[in-house]
Amino acid sequence: MKPYTPRRIRTHGIREANAWRIKLYSIVHDGRPPDWSVFEPGISLAFETLPTPAKAAGRPGLGFLIAHAGREIWYTVLCWWDRENELPIRVWVAEPDSSGIPQWRDARGGESVCVWDLDVIWHERQAYVETLLSSQTGLDAEADYIKRVHADAHAE
Repeated sequence: MKPYTPRRIRTHGIREANAWRIKLYSIVHDGRPPDWSVFEPGISLAFETLPTPAKAAGRPGLGFLIAHAGREIWYTVLCWWDRENELPIRVWVAEPDSSGIPQWRDARGGESVCVWDLDVIWHERQAYVETLLSSQTGLDAEADYIKRVHADAHAE
């Protein structure tokens, strides 16, 4: 087992897809910027699974995506808010084939989010509770949620 070391979290604004607004984060094991050419196919797969319509009873059309480059594998983690207080999570994994080109597939078996992803998920949980689940009146909860990004995330 390798000892835990922190990984740099980056925020990359909002992606819109079929009326969904998804915050985009990246985590890369060596701290470099993500290689979006590797992640775009995984992001496309992820966005195809979002429920329609984006906004429905208990579903605000908001969520977040983590593009995570691990040491030898890539993960796309999609989370969205639904049923008022639930967070469906879907994970896609890519490993390089014999030519070195990453091939994306659904996560299987024990493949899931990891300790670095949980840092982002915890932040997003807090942001959701403090905005959309808050009882404050006059608050533009959706806009406030979208503005809140992980405190340690570097904008890129």
